[in-house]
Amino acid sequence: MRALLTFAVLAALALPGTSAARHQGASDGTLSVQSGRGAITISARGGVIGSFARGSVRISDPIDGDGTGPIVTGDEWSTERDATTSTWGGTKVRFRIIGGSFRIVVRGRGINLSLVGTGKVTLDGAGTGDDGSYSVNGGEYLALPVFSFPFSLSSTTP
Repeated sequence: MRALLTFAVLAALALPGTSAARHQGASDGTLSVQSGRGAITISARGGVIGSFARGSVRISDPIDGDGTGPIVTGDEWSTERDATTSTWGGTKVRFRIIGGSFRIVVRGRGINLSLVGTGKVTLDGAGTGDDGSYSVNGGEYLALPVFSFPFSLSSTTP
């Protein structure tokens, strides 16, 4: 009986996550960055979860209430540019924004992030020879480019 009750509780807890996963649009693409160094710019609709070892993140959330809004932890400083844009920086900073439209610019080193959504991305490695790697739509990880590399992200992005 205890095992059955435990299973029922776990199944009930899993349902909200399952229903949220269904809201991913058919055209949503994915981007993963590991140990990045340089700058990553994202203008998209979807969700981003990320962190960096040292640097800054500027997040613009132009439509109030269309998602979680920016959530940033571990920052050592922050500045508010205007009512919809703020910048946070320091070491070992974590950030996320889930749902809705947003623009994010991450600059620094040790950048790790995951993006699900559609929009425009620009990758720009620092040119150190070891600027980290990225993967699009579950593909092979490639070295971050040492030049500004813009592309549109969707489920059809190669």
